[in-house]
This record gives sequence, C-alpha cells and structure tokens, in this order.
Amino acid sequence: MSLIRLSLVGCGNIASEICEAVRDGRIRAEITGLTDMEPGRAERLREQFQLNHAVVGDLETVAGAADLLVEAASVSAVAPVLETAIRMGMDCLIMSLGGLIFRTDLMEQAQKAGVRVWLPSGAVCGLDGIRAAKEAGLDSVTLTTRKPPRGLAGAPWVVEHGIDLGALTEATVIFEGNALDAVRAFPANVNVAAALSLAGIGPEKTRVRVIADPAATENSHEIEAKGPFGELRAVTRNRPSPNNPKTSYLASLSAIHELRRAAELWCRPALKSSV
Repeated sequence: MSLIRLSLVGCGNIASEICEAVRDGRIRAEITGLTDMEPGRAERLREQFQLNHAVVGDLETVAGAADLLVEAASVSAVAPVLETAIRMGMDCLIMSLGGLIFRTDLMEQAQKAGVRVWLPSGAVCGLDGIRAAKEAGLDSVTLTTRKPPRGLAGAPWVVEHGIDLGALTEATVIFEGNALDAVRAFPANVNVAAALSLAGIGPEKTRVRVIADPAATENSHEIEAKGPFGELRAVTRNRPSPNNPKTSYLASLSAIHELRRAAELWCRPALKSSV
C-alpha cells in the first residue's frame, strides 16, 4: 500500500513540525505539495526537509498532488481549503478551527460529499468529555483563557479598544462574550474557543473570558461545563513549541496525532468508514 500524500497549506511552525514527524516516521506519509501566501516560505520548507518531489504552487495545484489537504495557515484559509477539498472529493485537516464556526455550511457540504474533515483538538484538553456530556445535553460551557499580555498584542479587540497591554500590573479580564465574538476579537489567539464550541453547544452559547496576566509565563485554558452528567473542569497549561515560542507545542502535537491516524486509516481503507 502506498503512503498517503499530504499537501500543506501554510508553511510555518506547525507545517515544520509535521514535516519533522514525517521525516522521523511518526507519520507514515509523503509530503507532495506546499503552498503559502509567501512563496519563499514554501521553498524554504522544501529545501529544509529536502522535499525534492513536493510541488510548490497555488492551492489548486498542490491539492491535485495530494490525497489529503492540511490547513495550517490562518482563519482566512479555511473556506478555500474546504471548498477545494469538497470539489475534488478529498479529505482535509483543519487547524484554524475559528474559520469553521463562520462556515458551518461547508461542514454540511463536506459530509454530504463524503469528505472527511479532521479536526485536531489543538492547544486544549477535555474535548472528549464535552462530546460525551453533550449526549445528555449541556447547560453551560465556559472557557477562560489566560495569556501573558505580549501574546495578545495586535489582536483586533485590543487595537479597537485601545487597551494598553504594557500598562497592566495585574491579571485583567479584557474580554467576555461568546465564542463567535471571541474568534472575531482574537482570531490568532482563541482557536481553542472554536474547538470547544464545535465539540459542545455551539459558538453562540459557549462563553469565553480572556485574561491578560503580566505574571503568566505560559498560555492556559480552563474549561468548565455543567449538565445532567454533573460538572467538568479541565485545565491545560501550554508550553511553547521548541521551534516557535508563539505556538503552543500541544497544537502541533494534536495535528501530528490526527495525521498519524489518517495515515494509518489510509493503509487500512476498509476501516475508514467505521472510525
């Protein structure tokens, strides 16, 4: 059985971690396509990992060279990747889950087309419990994200409200709202809010609190949920990726885990529809 062919959309830190996992055998796959808004990044990644057979080009080109599309770029890349996957009848993995909560119609289209969309858990734990509790109904789900102020710099919410992050001397709640508004306010910071809302009661009912904490040395995410099952509380304290301090290591690991599963299923196609 041939190896599953992967095309990477976005050639930053997570893509590098995926390439490393392919090279050391954790993912039984072949990287056959690379694309990025900055073409030079794709070329550098191909050179770094000696991906001599990988095609560098636009989304349509690299999709044609793969069995599975991997979105590791940004919220704005999600819709084009999903639309391409649906049109070409190929599976895809989406890292920027914030892009999905605005386009739930694409998820429905993918399901009807028989396209599998892999959704890594990202930088948060506890989603398995949320999915299980959802079977009996959930009364409330709340996410509290705590980050060092510098990690929130440049976010639309911070800029629009003129928040002086450098002036903070103690932990400060700078945002409270639902997951839909949180993703708009912090598109590069609260991907976990999207993951949680998709696993649970949806973006409009999932509550999100963002705390800027000068004393924090790491990003942390606390999930609290209540329902007929009882109460759930899960706390994730993330260490940064060894290769990029702006990325939580767990996010890259979650992508590697899902792609390893996808590669294993590719080698056992008879099981694909049952997992």
